[in-house]
Amino acid sequence: GSNNDGPGNHNNNNNKGIIELRKYQLKLGYDTVPKFLQSYSAALSSKLNAIGTHPTTQLATVMVGDVGSLNTVYEVWKHGGKISIGDSEFCGLHAMEQSRIASRGAKEWRKGIAKIAELAVSFDTTILKPTEFSPLR
Repeated sequence: GSNNDGPGNHNNNNNKGIIELRKYQLKLGYDTVPKFLQSYSAALSSKLNAIGTHPTTQLATVMVGDVGSLNTVYEVWKHGGKISIGDSEFCGLHAMEQSRIASRGAKEWRKGIAKIAELAVSFDTTILKPTEFSPLR
C-alpha cells in the first residue's frame, strides 16, 4: 500500500509552516542590549529585503528578557505555510534555508551580524511546529 505521509508528500504536517526561535545570550553590561538592538535594527531591512528570501519568511517579533535570564534577546521567525488563503503550503524548513542563504548575501546584514557576534556569549536556534489552532500557523 501507499503511505500518504512520506517525505515526498508536501501536504503532511512535516512540511507545513514552522516557527524559528532564535536566542542570543549577550555579555553582561548595561549597554550590551541597547548596542545589540541598534546593530540589529540598523541591519534588519537588508535581511528582510535580501534577494531570494522566501516569500513566506516573516519576522514575527524581537523580544528582550526582562526578568530571569538577563541580557537575552529572542527573535521569532515564521517560515513556510500558506502565503494567502487558497494557496498550497510551502515547506517551512525549505523556506527557512532559502531565506538564510539569501540573507548571507545582504551586505548590511553581514556587517550587523559581525557587530552582534562581538556582543554575544552564545546563540541557540529552536525549530517549533505550530499546533493546528495556533494563530502563527
